[in-house]
Amino acid sequence: MQFKPKKILTQLVGIALTLLVALFVYRQFVYYPALLARPSANQATVDFVIETGESLKSVAARLAENGVVDEAWALTKYLAQNQLDTKVEAGHFTFHGGETIPEVAQILQAGEVAQISLTILEGWNSTEIDAKLVELGLIQPGEFSNFVRSGGVEIEPSSVLSGRTVASLEGYLFPATYKIDPDNFSVKDLVARMLTAMENNLHELGFNPANSTHSLHEILTMASIVELEENSEANRAKVADILWRRIESGMGLYADSTLFYILGHKTNLVSADFELDSPYNTRINRGLPPTPICSPSRSAIAAALHPESNEYWYYLHDADGEIHFARTLEEHNENKARYLQ
Repeated sequence: MQFKPKKILTQLVGIALTLLVALFVYRQFVYYPALLARPSANQATVDFVIETGESLKSVAARLAENGVVDEAWALTKYLAQNQLDTKVEAGHFTFHGGETIPEVAQILQAGEVAQISLTILEGWNSTEIDAKLVELGLIQPGEFSNFVRSGGVEIEPSSVLSGRTVASLEGYLFPATYKIDPDNFSVKDLVARMLTAMENNLHELGFNPANSTHSLHEILTMASIVELEENSEANRAKVADILWRRIESGMGLYADSTLFYILGHKTNLVSADFELDSPYNTRINRGLPPTPICSPSRSAIAAALHPESNEYWYYLHDADGEIHFARTLEEHNENKARYLQ
């Protein structure tokens, strides 16, 4: 009998396609309906928080990780089929265990949404966040900043903090809008959520400690300086490159934002400030300051992670806040004479 490889290959492809179709039919018309009717195996109460701007895919994945649903894809499919996928909002939700997917979807639609939107602005430090929480009547003065600057010792280690004892959480807290319940507010819970948000953003921006030339602490410290040194997202990556190169070459950063941080104000500096004996004085000390100086935005973190190569070594801002770069000290001094005097 003559061997016909083409015919056999065609038959194998046909069998494979048949199996794929059968698997698809089984998944959609047998397994999926069974998933909808089956209570989750989890029997514990799960308090769940959806953050502002979080994607439905992320929400479903976290619900699956917490055992609230068995299959994340089944939840997203059910929500989409029932035109509920655009109605999942940020807030606090409680699952008591053993819910079916339709019951989970119902809780997501009618769950208890937090009563207050707390907006942490980009560039705020822990003292400024503390003041906002005091203004809202949520804490006593110093409660938040003291917790953050003591390293948040009560916080369970996360991947953001793994492998390192952090003396202060300054700069590790992601600035965003958080939904909170004022009746059940705690500094510890807010800090934990802000750390998780930072972790998620670092992951999305491609930070990988295994192949990064800088540590996470260095990245966040640089990002915090870039945040306050330059407002324009278009120029932040250039500024980051200049500052990284200054460190590598042994130059001082000369970043006035670090002095403002330790002095506790944002008004004009005087000549005496430039001689301040502090590790945060980057005019007289080389390298980065000991900690970040604020909560950096996503764009500032991206700039620190992915600096834009350029030939400049200096920059300054004019009275309108516009940045002017210079390749040499001579050019920089000319910019000073042109834009600052």
